[in-house]
Amino acid sequence: MEFMTFAALQPEFEKRNCTLIGLSIDSTYSHIARLRTIKEKIEFKGMKGIEVNFPVISDLTMEVSKAFGMLQPAASTTQAVRAVFIIDPQAIVRAMLYYPLSNGRNVAEVLRLLCALQMSDEHKVATPANWQPGDDVIVPPPGSCGAAKERVEKPAPGTTVLDWFIVTKPCPK
Repeated sequence: MEFMTFAALQPEFEKRNCTLIGLSIDSTYSHIARLRTIKEKIEFKGMKGIEVNFPVISDLTMEVSKAFGMLQPAASTTQAVRAVFIIDPQAIVRAMLYYPLSNGRNVAEVLRLLCALQMSDEHKVATPANWQPGDDVIVPPPGSCGAAKERVEKPAPGTTVLDWFIVTKPCPK
């Protein structure tokens, strides 16, 4: 179901210059069979005929799974956790999301987190809890007591000052 959902939202990830890659400890032949079944037979939540166009790595030796800490320590040696890694263009892991085997990943949250990371990087701002694209962002805190005082006494145009350390402004376009 997750491969279907990621594949269905692949254009949204691509709009954000993000490349999806799947990883499985199954064989290439299992991947081919599963991906064909997804395209030809499965319908789930309105998704049907979904073709998975992103690469799926076959990690039979579990070398990649072990390197990224994706094996459940208390489970069998073939049960990997459901993990998502957001890796930036400089090959730095920026976010890691781990889910137990019993629960699917929230692909909308992965996309939201990607947008938040890109917003923060591009505009040097932070995003508050439950931030969605277009919501107000947080201005970084000041670096001195004098700047903190000035921020409260003379707020920058277009900002909302809740206190010296939490100032919001409209989301940059």
